[in-house]
Amino acid sequence: MVNEKQAAARPGILSVLVRKYFMNVVKSPGLLACCLFPAFFLLICRFVIVGPLEQDDARLFLLVFSMLFTTGMVPGTTIVYPMAEAREKHALRMLTLSGVSRAQMIAAHGIVGTLYTALVGTACFLVSGAPLDCMLPFMTITVLAGIPLIALSLALGLASRNQMAASFSSLPIILIGIAPMLFMYAEATFQALPLLPTGGGFALVYALAEGTLFTSASIAPALAQLAWIVVSLVAFVVVEPRIPHDE
Repeated sequence: MVNEKQAAARPGILSVLVRKYFMNVVKSPGLLACCLFPAFFLLICRFVIVGPLEQDDARLFLLVFSMLFTTGMVPGTTIVYPMAEAREKHALRMLTLSGVSRAQMIAAHGIVGTLYTALVGTACFLVSGAPLDCMLPFMTITVLAGIPLIALSLALGLASRNQMAASFSSLPIILIGIAPMLFMYAEATFQALPLLPTGGGFALVYALAEGTLFTSASIAPALAQLAWIVVSLVAFVVVEPRIPHDE
């Protein structure tokens, strides 16, 4: 059996794993459909639900929901389910025996989750019809806001013994991801958005849609989102060694 140091020293393993995990999602109709759902849902919303709204209101609605559905659905879909399936089929054990370290597998799943978050976020943005000059800020905010949920997905993916467990594990990720929409209808609750893992990003996308992103009012949600990123990554580093390895 190859030890961790030997595995880490082997070049190209991480890139191979990233390609493998990325294509596993593409080849799975169920996972791919879940990834495409946010864009299709927003497409329907754009032409059916928000069509009668004023242009500014429609853009606000579509942009914020693009961010919410992307960060809420993509990490659980592209990380938790594939990791649970691999564990159920003993593929993780086989990779370990082949010289792939657990850290490399975790890193690869994290990268794939981030890539899909960016891709789905891009598709949702294009569907929203927002001006292209908003695309870079939107994508940056969406990817960064997704990091806490990606870290949570990695932990839940490692802990899920099978796909049935993964279906329950992914539910909290979705609920946490879309939770900010419940805070947007009252001024008091809107101010509490930074308390949520994706709340800071939500507030920033809201400001982007209103044209007030680059103002002093965005400093607090930006710092809150940064704090959530740091806390989630540190928490994962602390918790990960305590999650049992495959026998």
